[in-house]
Amino acid sequence: MALLGSDRKGIQEGVPFLLFPVFRKSPASFSYDGLVKEAQLYAWLVSIATLSACVGLIASGEDLASTESLLFWMGLLATAQLLPVTLGFGSEVTMGFPILIAAEILFFPASAMLVAGLAAFDMREIRREIPVWQALFNRTQLMVAAGVASSIVHAGDGPLFNFPTGVLLITAGVIAHIFINLGLVAGMVHLDKDLSIRESIRVLLPSPVAGFWILQFVLAGLGAATAAVYEEIGAFVVLFLIPLLLARLSILGARAQQELSEKIRQQQQSLLEASERVFQEREAERNRIAEEIHDGSLQMLAAAAYGCGNASEFIDANRTDLAKEAALTARDAINGAMKALRDSLVDLRKSSVEEGGLVSTIETFANHLSILWGTEINIEATISKEPPLPVALAAVQILQEGLTNALKHAQEAVVTVRISDDDGMVHIVIEDEGVGFDATEEVGADHVGMRLMQERATRIGGRLELDTEPGRGTRLEAILPGAISQ
Repeated sequence: MALLGSDRKGIQEGVPFLLFPVFRKSPASFSYDGLVKEAQLYAWLVSIATLSACVGLIASGEDLASTESLLFWMGLLATAQLLPVTLGFGSEVTMGFPILIAAEILFFPASAMLVAGLAAFDMREIRREIPVWQALFNRTQLMVAAGVASSIVHAGDGPLFNFPTGVLLITAGVIAHIFINLGLVAGMVHLDKDLSIRESIRVLLPSPVAGFWILQFVLAGLGAATAAVYEEIGAFVVLFLIPLLLARLSILGARAQQELSEKIRQQQQSLLEASERVFQEREAERNRIAEEIHDGSLQMLAAAAYGCGNASEFIDANRTDLAKEAALTARDAINGAMKALRDSLVDLRKSSVEEGGLVSTIETFANHLSILWGTEINIEATISKEPPLPVALAAVQILQEGLTNALKHAQEAVVTVRISDDDGMVHIVIEDEGVGFDATEEVGADHVGMRLMQERATRIGGRLELDTEPGRGTRLEAILPGAISQ
């Protein structure tokens, strides 16, 4: 069984196509009103027709396998389905495909359909995470594939495993199983996601396609071998099958660990690069501020000192009018220097994280803003570990821009800031109950602040999520890498 996220295309190796475990969430905003009705109708038609066909085969007197055999293979398939290997990125794989092929070889169509329909389930059915029509479609489309494949395999009169007739029939059955499985699911993708049939198949098939087909036949061969061994030793086939399944799952698990290691390496590299950029930017910022102080504040202070000297000389010469003018000029220069120095201090604070860490820096900034705007700002912080400096600095800069924007739209409503670190990520959430705004228009109108926040998050491997609309308030969340994932 393959479970794939919306950002991952194709299916995992050697597993049936299951539509609804495939698509968990659409990355786009589709209008599903009409499409879902068509998809549901399609699912119910497939389900009703398949169940009717299965009942018809049983009623016609087709020989069913013994109860013990059916229960054995159902248990074997269910066990394989319940022991998936997580491959990361929302994907996992089981080894149900070769077991299902073995059942199709050993049993006539009705029995093979019963094994597929009753044992090929996914845990989300038990947790009630998918509706009945989705679960039924997943099961019945596999029942169709199993029934047709079994019919082809048993079309000959000779022994199942003779050469070349038996081998050709088994091969034809496997091909029929895959194509029916793929075709039914592609039809559902076409209706549910409003894609063309060709695009639906392209989405389902992994790349390279040749590798996929080779692997399918290798695993089908394992299924045929399992059936052959079962013919000789019965239920003791478990002793033959379990080591192979565990070995296969171990390989997949090792591959998943390799992918995870590569992901960690890339994250480490991103943090190192971000650290270097942060230090370069801070050095450039210090140089800029030093130049501004030298060219601005110091020059004005020098002018003030010169004016004070002139005022003293004018007083000695009893030229009080000129002395007063010189003193006023000196005062204006001093005021200008003080204002420039305040601006420099603000710039320095913006490019630094205080000694108390991320939460302390955010609380200090929020308190200052609360006084200036006259708006209540609630801080809820549950940081268990201080994030790396580049992440903390980006978090502070994003919060400064986001909180200022929130105060503009909040219209005296309470603003809430939540800071947490979950799953190795730092979450900065800014929420208000103000008037909200049209995110499409605001961001589409070249919103500089939003663009800067997005750039700062992306630079260190994070992202921004904005949820707002007119009259409903605003929620902005920055999700940043808090540490190296374990």
